[in-house]
Amino acid sequence: MKRILLSAALISVAAPAFAADLPVKARPMVPVAQPAFSWTGCYIGANGGWMGQRTSYSTAPSGSYLNGAGFLAPPNAAGTGLLAGDFNSALHAYDVRESGATAGGQIGCNYQFAAFLLGAEADLNWASVKTNVNAAFAAFPSASPGFTISQENEVISTRLDWFSTIRGRAGFTFDRFLVYGTGGLAIGHFRSDTSVIYGTNGTSPVFAGAAQLGSNTTTRYGWAAGGGLEYAITNNWSVKAEYLYMDFGSWRYSSPLVAPAGVVGAGYSWNTSVSAREHVARVGLNYKFDWGGGPVVARY
Repeated sequence: MKRILLSAALISVAAPAFAADLPVKARPMVPVAQPAFSWTGCYIGANGGWMGQRTSYSTAPSGSYLNGAGFLAPPNAAGTGLLAGDFNSALHAYDVRESGATAGGQIGCNYQFAAFLLGAEADLNWASVKTNVNAAFAAFPSASPGFTISQENEVISTRLDWFSTIRGRAGFTFDRFLVYGTGGLAIGHFRSDTSVIYGTNGTSPVFAGAAQLGSNTTTRYGWAAGGGLEYAITNNWSVKAEYLYMDFGSWRYSSPLVAPAGVVGAGYSWNTSVSAREHVARVGLNYKFDWGGGPVVARY
């Protein structure tokens, strides 16, 4: 009996120590749901870069220069016009390229479904680009024998002050990388100036002393298209590189005769036709406001 009691006592003392030496099975890890990155959301940002302007010009006499030809060479108080040959000799065309800088801001929204993205963006940008023409033409014989077309100087310029675009965006996402195309409406504010001045040299000069000056300020509507790459640095901040082509079409304006005295009121003028196209290469920084996060994935 004593032996049985002693054995039971030893077992009760040793059992806890033995149990402490046994390996303990680790508890299973429970996955914690965290949102995956998504491009879905609205954003604001800033951009800056390079832009190139290509402007095509054509100039031609207009107004009273188109009247029937008379005994006196135009301009004159009677308002007689040009011979066909002299009119054609006054036609000129130019194609000019120039580059400058641009900076601005943008706002937009994206919606991502699977690997596809659809969105819309609007921007407003300052521009510093201007094209210039300064052409000189020597005197030469008129189409009418015994007359001379006086030497001429034409100075034309067109400046883009600001532009804005309202575009759709569509692209493919590769997690934090986005490749997209974009296109839509382009709006630009331009100022153009023209100066056409003739000398008085030559025998019985046509256009003798004629000076035509004019300017035009206009807001033009056209189209924009391009594409870009964007990378999300964090869930809210992203950087992008983008190219845009903008076409603002063509427009015309008149430069009235301001000299010589005595024939200014006869209605003589000069016509300038302008066509403007813009190339924009820029980088940008966006901040995205989340719409509740993206699809949920399990992370441990």
